[in-house]
Amino acid sequence: MSACALVLSQIHHTRHGTPSHFLRRKGLSIWIDLDDLNAANRQSILFSVDRFNLLSFAQRDYGPNYRHSTPIEPLAAYARRLAAELCPDVAIASVYLLTFPRILGVVFNPVSVYVLRDGDGQDALLIYEVHNTFGDVHSYAGRPGHDGAVLQATKLFHVSPFFPMDGEYRLMIRAGGSDAPVRLLMRYLSNGSARLTATLRGLPERMTTWGIVTGLCKTGQWPLRPLMSIHFEAVKLWIKKVPFHRRPEPPAAWSEARSGK
Repeated sequence: MSACALVLSQIHHTRHGTPSHFLRRKGLSIWIDLDDLNAANRQSILFSVDRFNLLSFAQRDYGPNYRHSTPIEPLAAYARRLAAELCPDVAIASVYLLTFPRILGVVFNPVSVYVLRDGDGQDALLIYEVHNTFGDVHSYAGRPGHDGAVLQATKLFHVSPFFPMDGEYRLMIRAGGSDAPVRLLMRYLSNGSARLTATLRGLPERMTTWGIVTGLCKTGQWPLRPLMSIHFEAVKLWIKKVPFHRRPEPPAAWSEARSGK
């Protein structure tokens, strides 16, 4: 696979219970090799790394660089720093990131996923970086286990004001093959019952100039569409009289997830 691939996807969100709610959107993500950003920067005249373009990827949007005008730590190094704490027995051979790109310099990323792999190409550590609309960020990081098990994470971070702070997440990603579909699952449970299921499914394709143009046209992705969509759906939930929960103080930068069912 090339240093950066486009992923044209279908995104589904299902709110379980009463009142229920469902949304379906097309999405345009990138799957980028954080160890080969120079090669990614050369793939298309319409794509840049850490510079403005029609489509771009900026390291300052993530991890320890968030809210800094310039990156203070390469993202590959940041991911390996977490790996040194959580899986010190594993030599990390590659670091990939699934995320939304900037469009005309603008982006909002609800969830981005780092996939760290060992020398055999097996997933060694997964980092789910979550941003909310209040400008806060928190990451759930964990070892998936040899069978690629779903991660379990205690909810510590306020995402939606229409859900309480209790409960757990089930997190799963399948990605990486040149022609294999990308599949992302995030499920929120409270008191043992599913409250929200969010999925992303798409096929990666090598990023080219023509692919960028057609990808934007096919998905209808434009600057700040994810953020505006979130607020639009929030209005619908407010109309349905879903209870509102105030934002608490944000937690530490990251917390450890565990392998589970």
